[in-house]
Amino acid sequence: MGAGLAEKIAALPMSWQLVPIVQTIEGTSPADIREIAKRWRKAAGKASEQSGRLNRAVGDVDNAWKGQSADAFVGYMGKYRKAGMALHDAVDSAAGSLDQAAQALETAKTKVTTLCNELLQFKAGQADPESDAAQQALIKKVLEAVPKATELESTASKALSTAMTEINRQLKERTPTFRSIDSPGDEPWRPSNGNIIDWKPVPIPKTTPTSFQGGNGGNGVTPAAYTPGGGSGGTGSGGAGGVPEPLTFAPGTGTGARIIQAARQHIGKPYVWGANGPNAFDCSGLVYYVLNQAGIKIGDTTAAGYQASGKPVSSPQPGDIVFFGHPASHVGVYIGDGQMIHAPRPGADVTVGPVSANGRSISYRRFT
Repeated sequence: MGAGLAEKIAALPMSWQLVPIVQTIEGTSPADIREIAKRWRKAAGKASEQSGRLNRAVGDVDNAWKGQSADAFVGYMGKYRKAGMALHDAVDSAAGSLDQAAQALETAKTKVTTLCNELLQFKAGQADPESDAAQQALIKKVLEAVPKATELESTASKALSTAMTEINRQLKERTPTFRSIDSPGDEPWRPSNGNIIDWKPVPIPKTTPTSFQGGNGGNGVTPAAYTPGGGSGGTGSGGAGGVPEPLTFAPGTGTGARIIQAARQHIGKPYVWGANGPNAFDCSGLVYYVLNQAGIKIGDTTAAGYQASGKPVSSPQPGDIVFFGHPASHVGVYIGDGQMIHAPRPGADVTVGPVSANGRSISYRRFT
């Protein structure tokens, strides 16, 4: 809104009701509100990132140790992961509320500016602005503008009030919180007097190095001799010959929101070829685990196998499954705004990333 607009409106007859509205709207800054929302989203991302790092470290412990104490430790530390994700979701949602308020304020600001400019243009278009006829016509225009401006100011004010209420609710009602986590005390995994701990090391399995290309620009073909129970094994091949059989599935209580909520819980967990959770995943293993966790009963297969299942969609919605290539060599969970949660490649963690074709076709399927 141009500087001095309120002063120009004040020079119009019968504008005493309109001027304070213009001054109020003129003094607001939707851009500043959006900048705050941007900083909050960055903070939410940091919370998610640190939660993921902690979760990966706990996963390493879980993979290396078994026994009652080891299981209790993993369960206890899982509370921190849940608290971190709850903080992420609350702050991210609060940022969304700020964006909505900024948009409402910007709309009001634009429309009030238009009203004011129309009044000034009307006055400028009069042959004799100071004549009684011109003044009466201008007064009529000003009085017609007052209720319109009042309604716009009220709408913007309500949007700001609603945003503040929603932000307070989101931050106060998030569960669990870090404060709600009990002190370690006499947890069964913690050495203390009279507490017999049960930590048993897991033997390190002998593995043969393999080459994995799926999700990193290749064709996702798995070694023929290896048929794991995890996500990259299963009933078909994402890049080899043969057409994968579609899987039957039961949508149950699954929704797009539940799929995304389930996927977010695994951000930061390591990529392990053939793994299908709960502590490590490959790309299709993550989809298998997340769909079932969200209430959709479906079997384990490859990226190409999931691509042959579900309902094809051309306009993706958050919670749909995104595929790369045909047959698919990589798969992820679409979360909206061109972003997905996926297990990218060996040496990486489950993460949020852009839906980028990299020379491959992109398609979507819906399982809800």
